[in-house]
Amino acid sequence: QELTLTLFLMATMKKMKTMNSSYSRGCMQAYFLLTLSLSASISAALNSETACLGCPLNADENSPYAKYKNWEDAPASWEEYGHDNDESVCGVPRLTVEQWEKGKYWQKNKPVIVMNVTEHWPAVEHWKKQEMLKRYFDAEATMGEARLLGETGPDDAGHTLTPTTVGTFVTQHMYDPLKYFFDRKLRAPQGMLDDCHPYPQPTRAYLEDEMAYAIEAPSHKMKVDPRDDIWRDHLAISIGKDLTGLSFHHHGPAWNVVIFGAKRWILWDHNRFKNNMTRQMRIVRQLDDAELADRVPPSDVRSHVLSSPEWIKYLYPSPERQEEIRAHGHDCIQRAGEMMFVPRRWMHSVINIGDTVSVISEVGHAKGEGKTEEDFNYDPYESSDDEQEDVNEEGLSTEEKIRRRGPPPQWLCADQNPNHPACIFCARNPYNPVCGDGFRDEESSDDSFDE
Repeated sequence: QELTLTLFLMATMKKMKTMNSSYSRGCMQAYFLLTLSLSASISAALNSETACLGCPLNADENSPYAKYKNWEDAPASWEEYGHDNDESVCGVPRLTVEQWEKGKYWQKNKPVIVMNVTEHWPAVEHWKKQEMLKRYFDAEATMGEARLLGETGPDDAGHTLTPTTVGTFVTQHMYDPLKYFFDRKLRAPQGMLDDCHPYPQPTRAYLEDEMAYAIEAPSHKMKVDPRDDIWRDHLAISIGKDLTGLSFHHHGPAWNVVIFGAKRWILWDHNRFKNNMTRQMRIVRQLDDAELADRVPPSDVRSHVLSSPEWIKYLYPSPERQEEIRAHGHDCIQRAGEMMFVPRRWMHSVINIGDTVSVISEVGHAKGEGKTEEDFNYDPYESSDDEQEDVNEEGLSTEEKIRRRGPPPQWLCADQNPNHPACIFCARNPYNPVCGDGFRDEESSDDSFDE
């Protein structure tokens, strides 16, 4: 803008020099002073610490986008959702970086919190809110509703995601309660990746030797790439306001480092639900609206999958869930600079306390290559059943449809679409013969469901 004004001023002055009159000289001097004043105002606004870089044009001074210049300025629901990590509530070991690496805790099936991970990270300075906007405003990003991202997974959210940029999300959408930024496929600028060095182990080892944690193949007596079981150079970025975060889900082993803000984690041992879909669904979601009738107006609950704060507020207080999480899980607060390690297939729900910025690495994933247009076009809830079969079944009850098609598979109910009518029917009626044995509330030594 300053350059444009300067060039325009020079052209005007050149033209006015051809007009040999006191009037033209007076106009030229007045225009010159006006332009300098405007240029100085623009420069001051751009360099001011109170400037709202990239804010919507209609954002007033009380808008959260203009009001919260730093991540720390935004509200944080500590009183309602925070706690002091009492051993009886959290129970997760807290390790130094040296203990984490020496003990190779990523090979164990227990969550841990690692302290002071970001001590030498450039991101501590470069990812401060205004600095991030200056450096990485145009970095690609996607946004969607956190509750839905937890339900489908961020990789398979389809048209529920919207492409955007880091700057546009932070300055125009971040404080929308239905917008959350988290995607494992995004192509992060090299500068953002460099800001997170040194990576925690075992991700760092991959950068030094791609086969550092490969396994030995007994038949070949040599190292092989186990594909889904190797830590690579994967790094995902998550940015969200207070009380956002993914609802209950599980995946491969992963670490999550908070750079700014804090997170509350509810983690639940995979061994408690791997062969018991009924127990899983009973703990992580309400199966009947009557369960919430005495605690929440019906209008507040939009589906059988609650958001993380809704689950903590409405379902977690029940004695059954409190006892289950205390005995077979963890309820922990993770603060800035700390890393949470989540083992394979441990069920977990996450909620931000205050504006929170974090990075994640998950086993089996490589550095993001970016999304294509097709990634945003499909419906993640679209049924794959044959259309003619749907026509032939029109008017049939859910029970009769299950009788014809067979029980719903666990991958559908536990991972992809737990709100599918067949999943809900069998969770409510686990002993109905049409549902088979997969929904019954009884222990089993059969590991077939796990695979």
